[in-house]
Amino acid sequence: MPQRLDPKLDVVFKILFAAPENRDLLISLLTAVLQPSSPIASVDVLNPEMPKDLVTDKGAVLDLRLALGDGRQIDVEMQAELRPGMRSRALYYWARMYGAQLRPGMAYDELQPCVAIFILGYAELPSSRFHCTFQVLEVHGGERLSDQLEVHMVELPKLPARGGGQSEEALLEDWGRFLWARSDQELEEVAMSNPVMAKAKGALDSLSAQPEVQELARQRELALSNWATGVRTARAEGQVEGRAAALVAMLEARGLSVSDAQRARITGCTDIATLDRWIVRAATAGSAEKALGHE
Repeated sequence: MPQRLDPKLDVVFKILFAAPENRDLLISLLTAVLQPSSPIASVDVLNPEMPKDLVTDKGAVLDLRLALGDGRQIDVEMQAELRPGMRSRALYYWARMYGAQLRPGMAYDELQPCVAIFILGYAELPSSRFHCTFQVLEVHGGERLSDQLEVHMVELPKLPARGGGQSEEALLEDWGRFLWARSDQELEEVAMSNPVMAKAKGALDSLSAQPEVQELARQRELALSNWATGVRTARAEGQVEGRAAALVAMLEARGLSVSDAQRARITGCTDIATLDRWIVRAATAGSAEKALGHE
């Protein structure tokens, strides 16, 4: 049997929940997050396509754009790894979705509410809550300005332990366990506890048996890995450049001349530990030569 795909991988998450045959699973997930006062009757996936260039684009976001029968628009994103500016990006995605509705001659009161849902594989917020909901509220009395904006963040690492009683978010916790399962045994346990989770596991197993989906997942994992490596490299390069500039500035501020050869040696060094040693020496050394030593 092929290796079971990780539903936290954004490409797998999107294929799983965008599939027409899994529309009941998508409605179940939305119901778990939104906890609507009346059942969700229908949902349309506005961007079900999966272009190959998006899968291999390490910076692409494979979100789900949805329209509910009551007119609300929903954006759902699975984000397994930390990315800079997540909270700002959450607001930007909501604003882009909300503003895209406006057409020439359209009245503002015709705009429909928009909801952004972010399911995160890491802890983003200081709160210990598994599921946080954000709206626009008056800071003193808590009155809601409008029902047009709603942002949900579900942080999988904060998933409550089993046996904590009948939670109001029991269904969402089941979905959290499905997505966060670390082993086949954990996934089996979730599937046995809930018929919806059993169908979700079956759908995931079916995807995992498809070579083309396995290949898409492999390409996506490779692209994300390359992106993460590039970020780490860029940060390291920035730290190296900053230390080299600081070292030259320190030497010159102390009135110590730096020859072209010494300057080239400093700027050509890519080892942070070496640059740190030189900076420490430069604080008391009588010359640039003594600060650099013979390393």
